[in-house]
Amino acid sequence: MFDNVYRRSVLGIAGAAPVERLLKRLGFRIGVGRFVAGENLDAALPVLHKLHAAGFTTVLDVLGEFVENRESVDDMMNAILQTVDTLGRQPPGQQLSVKPTQLGLGLSPDLALSNAREIARRAGRAGVHVCLDMENHPYTDGTLTLFSTLQEEGYRELSTVLQSYLRRSVGDLERMAASYPQAQVRIVKGAYKEPETEAFRDAETIHAKFLELTRLALEAGMQVNVATHDEKLIGDVLRQVRELCPDGSGCEFQLLYGIKPRLQERLLADGHAVRVYVPFGQDWYGYFSRRLAERPANLGLVLRGLLG
Repeated sequence: MFDNVYRRSVLGIAGAAPVERLLKRLGFRIGVGRFVAGENLDAALPVLHKLHAAGFTTVLDVLGEFVENRESVDDMMNAILQTVDTLGRQPPGQQLSVKPTQLGLGLSPDLALSNAREIARRAGRAGVHVCLDMENHPYTDGTLTLFSTLQEEGYRELSTVLQSYLRRSVGDLERMAASYPQAQVRIVKGAYKEPETEAFRDAETIHAKFLELTRLALEAGMQVNVATHDEKLIGDVLRQVRELCPDGSGCEFQLLYGIKPRLQERLLADGHAVRVYVPFGQDWYGYFSRRLAERPANLGLVLRGLLG
């Protein structure tokens, strides 16, 4: 109960215009660098190299969401395509996460599909896997349509995300598994401020739905990317994996840069595949706000930055 109240309170405060202006002005003084690899690609690449040297794989994310005009969409596309080309010059196995509103989904589904297709085409040539990230519930249908359309067109190195707190996600996964059992899917709890009509609020239900989603995906033979820092939930998922996929090949753990690094190291040492989600970019505020809303300890970073 406290976790849900805390999360909604922090997201509400962070969304206030005066708070947003203040924190953006302070920037990396308030601990942004704990969670964001830098404001540009040149700053992010050394982070990737360090993680790969330690045995992790990575998924890079160009920050920016809810893009509201065509000029901004074009700017995001240029940044994403530049990132794809750069990742193509790195060792094999690189991944990139993109948000559909970056591609214009909030403006035009056709624009978003054209841009997503161009990214998938360029990424295919570069040997880079692309994940269509999931934003808040008004964009769920559009994101899943992009995913299914590109899957049908043969872009198989393309995945997407389902959020266990959304009431619709079990049905979405059942349809996805029936049509694209070869696909990857990232399972997350969900971090946006959603209405109760769309999302579960209690932690026990969200936990149970997460496990239902991972079980359905594993039983269908999908590659399941488990994205949570909840250690109890990770333990429950590992029991599922041992039951349904004893060699562990169908499951990868994806954890956020800067969050519980000892957990990441422990999972890697235990022989599990661990991919670190590494965000970068100037439009870091929305992502940073959601990290603050996850744990009171994260909020302490900002308070120390403000007072120090």
